[in-house]
Amino acid sequence: MAAARYARLGLIGALACAIAAVCAPSSAIFASKWADTVSLGYTHGWLILGICIVLIWRSRRELAAQPAGASASAFALLAAAVLAWLVCYRGSIETLELPLVPAIFVLAVAAALGWSVARTVLFPAAYFCFAVPVWPPAPLQALTVHAIHGMLRLTGPPAVFAGDEVQIPNGRFVIEQGCSGLHFMIVGLAVAALYGELERDPWRVRIRQLALIAALALLANWVRVYTVIEAGYLTDMQSYLVRVSHYGFGWCVFAVALLVFFLLAPRLGSAAELAPGGAPAPPAQRQRLRPELLGCLAAIAVIAAPPAASALVRMRKPLPAIATAGARPAPPWHAVPLPSASAWSPRFPGADLLRRDDFADGAGRTIEVLTVAYRVQRQDAKLVGEDSSLVGNGLEPQAQQLARSSAGVFREAEVADRTQARSLIWWRYEVAGRALVAPVAELTWYGINALVWYPPAQLTALRTACNSDCEGARRTLRDFVASGGVR
Repeated sequence: MAAARYARLGLIGALACAIAAVCAPSSAIFASKWADTVSLGYTHGWLILGICIVLIWRSRRELAAQPAGASASAFALLAAAVLAWLVCYRGSIETLELPLVPAIFVLAVAAALGWSVARTVLFPAAYFCFAVPVWPPAPLQALTVHAIHGMLRLTGPPAVFAGDEVQIPNGRFVIEQGCSGLHFMIVGLAVAALYGELERDPWRVRIRQLALIAALALLANWVRVYTVIEAGYLTDMQSYLVRVSHYGFGWCVFAVALLVFFLLAPRLGSAAELAPGGAPAPPAQRQRLRPELLGCLAAIAVIAAPPAASALVRMRKPLPAIATAGARPAPPWHAVPLPSASAWSPRFPGADLLRRDDFADGAGRTIEVLTVAYRVQRQDAKLVGEDSSLVGNGLEPQAQQLARSSAGVFREAEVADRTQARSLIWWRYEVAGRALVAPVAELTWYGINALVWYPPAQLTALRTACNSDCEGARRTLRDFVASGGVR
């Protein structure tokens, strides 16, 4: 009897293990981010995973009581989700690839055992998203900068803000992404979500709890950053919080915020009237182990089939050739020696080709041409990614727009160097013979093509100085493109 009670739980565990194995690249990213003790942004990930497992275990009686049966619609959605994951993986679209993993889990349970069972594991799967390392820090970073600006204006010391830099009379601080408070926000939301689930609170009450902890997490982070700046000012930058670390101090402040949350949360609404053991589970359904086992095997087959088929097809395809020839514009443009020093220092780790050329015409106009190519793109070596940068460290983007020329559309960026000298950069991607200007389109088109072969991926960029005005630079770029400098 006991074995039958846990059989469905075992099938769900088998589905989870199969997904972790098939989606091994995503699993490796999870493990890497959760073990990252340098950035410390997602070190709570292993705890979140453990809580998800406990939540499913806690629902074992409810899982056993649900009517089960394979769902054709869920199988179709599962196949689509796995294919979407594979495209995102091949295209290295990490922000979409990783959240698809818990979605695949829910759809796999629905396909094998039915939507009733899937609804029971929906909260644990959604809770796993607190461990998915795709939460953007930029909005919280911007809020922190504005909040600290206001606080220092009220209390001092006098401070000058330049972007995320804060200059006080005796020192300088940078409110980096690590100062955004993202870790506090994620952990706080996870605590509030778990509190609401354990208390079986209505959704309107849970929303209030999430709003409360979000406000407290923001406030705790602002207090942390403000205190560090004040400590730096009062101790002439000699405070422990400035010289060594303020990480532990931040968690102490956040612990106070959590205490306030637990004091206020019961006042946000009444919990559901339930027995101490939770909602009584309906009588257990008679389980037909063989059909459920066959449903799980079929779901695993649907999960594994697209990646396996893609890998087999790609094994027979050769790697693309890289064209090493540079730009060949028609006269009056001609190649000249590269400048000894340039503010333009693009970064493309692992590129199979990174070529720089310099051209001039008889009127004193010059064009820098950059060509970057990858035979195979991957997470740490691709045209669009965290480690790749077209402008590099020496240039600061000012504005972007689309620019049209005789050779098609380019993306245009107006940039400025450290002396505030302006220039224009035109660029576009070429993937599998198709010109693209949107980064997301480049990644997606590459991922789609990479399902069955190794599509060549290339970036071509042109840069020229805005001497008197950028409209003249724009005409220079159009003339160069019209001469055949870009094909």
